[in-house]
Amino acid sequence: MPEEKGVEMIIDAHYHLAAREWYSEGWWQTVNGMYINGMRNLGIEMPPEMVMETMIPALWDPEGEALINDMETNGIDKTVLLPMDFWLMYGEPEVSLEGQLKAFSDLQSKHPDKIIAYATVDARRPNAADFLVHAIKEWGLKGLNLYPQTGFFMNDAVTYKVLEKAYELGLPVTCHTGQFGAVPLRAKYGDPIHLDDVTQEFPNMIITAGHMAFGWHEQLFYTAGLRYNIMTDISAWQDVAHANYLKFCKVLRHALDRLGPHRVLFGTDNPYVSALMSTRAYADIIRDLPQKAPEGITFTEAEVNAILGENAARILSLS
Repeated sequence: MPEEKGVEMIIDAHYHLAAREWYSEGWWQTVNGMYINGMRNLGIEMPPEMVMETMIPALWDPEGEALINDMETNGIDKTVLLPMDFWLMYGEPEVSLEGQLKAFSDLQSKHPDKIIAYATVDARRPNAADFLVHAIKEWGLKGLNLYPQTGFFMNDAVTYKVLEKAYELGLPVTCHTGQFGAVPLRAKYGDPIHLDDVTQEFPNMIITAGHMAFGWHEQLFYTAGLRYNIMTDISAWQDVAHANYLKFCKVLRHALDRLGPHRVLFGTDNPYVSALMSTRAYADIIRDLPQKAPEGITFTEAEVNAILGENAARILSLS
């Protein structure tokens, strides 16, 4: 008999609330470059200035109004906000990191049933570990997001100082893994092999490797298959799901086979990918896998529900 389809919770475990003044101009130039490269891969040419004038401002949502409206309209139950700290790569933005995290905290307080906000801090900042403790204890943030492609390894001694505090506080950690499409981000820092050291130093810390490590997904899956506190999310794979559904299904099936269905999370990387695919549309692709996966590849309703929300709810201790 076919499995009965349940009503799943949808949690986007990888979302970047954005505002112009939270990041320096260099970041927006980097995003501009990513968009231009991505469109070229799709056979689309657009002048850089047009991308900067039209697509970049569409990302900005400092009060979270567009996000909450989208969640309510499209049945997204909860969203995990991942802030970013680019101070060393791009310089300090108009609004300080403290100001950005307070804005995340305020949105979480305003919508406690919908928003889970993480903290972030570049491990190379002076007193970074103390800053993390303050962000968690004073502003009520729920986890730690790290972006090593800005210039540090996850197994650096300086990173361990921050991770030690996260470990003491019992925080889940998300780190971005894989290659990114524009300078000055450096791919080598996102190699998931560095998580092997981290998981052994902090064996009970839940670490989510964002983006399934993109081109290094095989390396991630085999490493995580032996390190049971590594999870991964499927954020920013919408382009593959759209253009090469067979490949997407094969990669996701391999992730589930190596890590187990309890260690793969739904995530989008929106708003940065929303021009290609909405959060709901991506969730629907996952929801429909048991019925629409290519011949020879199978997914169960239980796996779908685990990916879409159950796994994130578990690591975030949500009822």
